[in-house]
Amino acid sequence: MSYLFLSGGLLLGWSLGANNTADIFGTAIGSKMLKLRTALRIAAIFVILGAVFQGEYTTRNIGELGKINAIGGAFTVCLATALTVIWMTKAGFLVSITQALVGGIVGWTFFAGDFINVSSLSGIIQAWITAPLLGFLIAFILFKILHTKFTKTPINLFSFDFILRICFILVGALAAFSFGANNIANIVGVYVFSNPFPNINIGYFRISSLNILLIVGGISIAAGILTGSERVIKTVGEKILKLSPLAGIVVVLSQSLVLLIFSSKIIKDIFALIRIPLPLVPVSSSQVVIGAMIGIGFARGAGRLINFGVLKDIILAWLITPVASAILSFILLFFAQNVFQITVKYPTRFVIDKSVIQKLEFSENLYNQIIKHKNKVYPNGRTFKMELQKIKGMDSKTLNYIIDLSRIDSILVDSTKIKTLPKRWLTPEEVDALKELHGHLYVHLWQFREDIIEKPAFSIYKNNPEKKHELDKKIQLLYHIFRKLYQ
Repeated sequence: MSYLFLSGGLLLGWSLGANNTADIFGTAIGSKMLKLRTALRIAAIFVILGAVFQGEYTTRNIGELGKINAIGGAFTVCLATALTVIWMTKAGFLVSITQALVGGIVGWTFFAGDFINVSSLSGIIQAWITAPLLGFLIAFILFKILHTKFTKTPINLFSFDFILRICFILVGALAAFSFGANNIANIVGVYVFSNPFPNINIGYFRISSLNILLIVGGISIAAGILTGSERVIKTVGEKILKLSPLAGIVVVLSQSLVLLIFSSKIIKDIFALIRIPLPLVPVSSSQVVIGAMIGIGFARGAGRLINFGVLKDIILAWLITPVASAILSFILLFFAQNVFQITVKYPTRFVIDKSVIQKLEFSENLYNQIIKHKNKVYPNGRTFKMELQKIKGMDSKTLNYIIDLSRIDSILVDSTKIKTLPKRWLTPEEVDALKELHGHLYVHLWQFREDIIEKPAFSIYKNNPEKKHELDKKIQLLYHIFRKLYQ
């Protein structure tokens, strides 16, 4: 049954491929430089490669947005998102599937009585604003440079045509790769906390459950590319702005660069060196393409040729999409739970117990207000957050800190389950350390983490920031095999 629920994500993947292939090769088709079938095959291959080899970080971050903890809920959100996108696609609109998915997740949080991860949401919104502006800027600069270069370099028509076609293939392959890397999160991100796939171990060869999700999601996008993308390709390639072959290459290259910026951990680390925060989140490739097209229009002094009527309809679709998806998600979740008896959410409870109180260091006035909530169990995140917001002097940073501390995770360490982990995931010393904790029950995840980090076998991670990500992955994996599921 769990695998059946993946069909929501597969349908979403199909609709993503059908709707957004225009962002990869729409300009190549519109400028008559590539045949439709050739472009679609290239896109299908490289979108899978991008999803598998570069899609982990954006997928994890979109999963953190709502933390949908039941696979029935993930299925329903994907279904609502896919139906919204398919509806908009049939109408001929180029929409943002990221916005549709975020709307669907918001619908789930309202239904579940939970709350959105504000940090993840702010990063996504930041990317929504920044991405089209970057597309505009990169396209404007690239077009100016390349146009000047080609006009000053004597070359015969046949050679020029051959070079452009090769460029379209190479740049399109890069764009498909970056598209898969960035947008695979929209397909499988909601399944991160309810992944039905096991890890596969064959000797020293290992495929993690997340890798399997990425592969399946990538294949579903490729299917959408091959079977349902022709109509929207024509919208982008022919109706918004008539593009020359050179301009088409610039659009595709600009889009691929922007998507890589928001997908690559290496690029993020480089930006961090100059103190520029860069969220690794899925961005709307359609918005980037529109921004790039407008950038080219201004670069060649043809802003007046842009079809702002079509552009207005697309912008309107961007505004309608998340709202429609949120409403549809809420309605479908209601029917899934109450009519079809599908588990779409598990309760996430919160309690300010003795261990949480000991972690808090506040003023006497704030402390006295918080202590009034001691040992009271709250049935969901929204109720808990609303109660904390009533406390005078409670700032948002403190509020989020208390919420993180108070979540009930219910972890029972069972060392017999360690053998289900991939080989070499834990060292023999780390396995022995976990065996020492056999039978320990932890209310909160942070308690488990603190006990783990104090073990000599895990001391290498304690004061080494570079090892923090590796430790976090191990803690999350152990959490998923040790947690007492919502009992």
